Amino acid sequence: MGSEGHSREQLLKVHLFGLPISTHRRLKEESEEWKEAVPTPHEFRATPVSSNSHLPFTDGELRALRDAVGEGFTHIVVPGSRDWKKVRAVFQFDCRVHIARLWEPLRDVTWRLLRDHLHAAVRLDESWLSKVSPGDVRHALLLPPAMFAPYRVAERYWHRCDVYAESLIPEAERLLQIVEREHRKPDSGGGRSWLDNRKLRYRLDPAKHGLSVADRTGVKTYRFCYEVSAGFHYDVEDDLGRTFVVDIGGKPEKLKHCNVTPWGHIRRG
Repeated sequence: MGSEGHSREQLLKVHLFGLPISTHRRLKEESEEWKEAVPTPHEFRATPVSSNSHLPFTDGELRALRDAVGEGFTHIVVPGSRDWKKVRAVFQFDCRVHIARLWEPLRDVTWRLLRDHLHAAVRLDESWLSKVSPGDVRHALLLPPAMFAPYRVAERYWHRCDVYAESLIPEAERLLQIVEREHRKPDSGGGRSWLDNRKLRYRLDPAKHGLSVADRTGVKTYRFCYEVSAGFHYDVEDDLGRTFVVDIGGKPEKLKHCNVTPWGHIRRG
């Protein structure tokens, strides 16, 4: 089933990103080289920035963050005074983006306070990973939000599963069950595949002809913290064999078949 296959214990790679370098150096010393920044066995990395805490991140800083995601650091923690909305916009649905609302000037933040925020983020993500995030390629969260059209009862389910409170996780689990019930349907091949509100059929394609530039360079990619294998995509057709319209490069095109990735990148069939 699409919502099954979870590993109950997963290694988190946590990235604290965006402390001003002076604060970073002070806290690194106070923590004795980030000792117990996250619970064992999870991994931790901290990347400071040279700009002050109220300026937007630069393109170079965001590239460094993206490079870290390619190494598996998909659990990002950003100080609340930073331009965290830009980080959220770039990495939403690929990573977890936590905002550490420290409620005081960053220059005065204590290691104990920051560590408590980091541990809380890890506890939440441990639960979210085990109950909501993809555990295999059949999971509904890998479908492309830009193209797959759910019924109203499940609309925007990607957003509604990207939750940051323990109390919201049960509702996300129920929503995934609804998506499974409403959209995973028997197909002509004798199996089950995804069928959206437009009657477009999404089948997993084991062929790897949908390689992106990142795939060709060996960079790892993630969707809801799940590592997506190079070339992964869906074969999409109308369930009755009709032509359908998709947007490619801002222009509507009529197709009988296409390949689409979880990010909505379309390749004509």
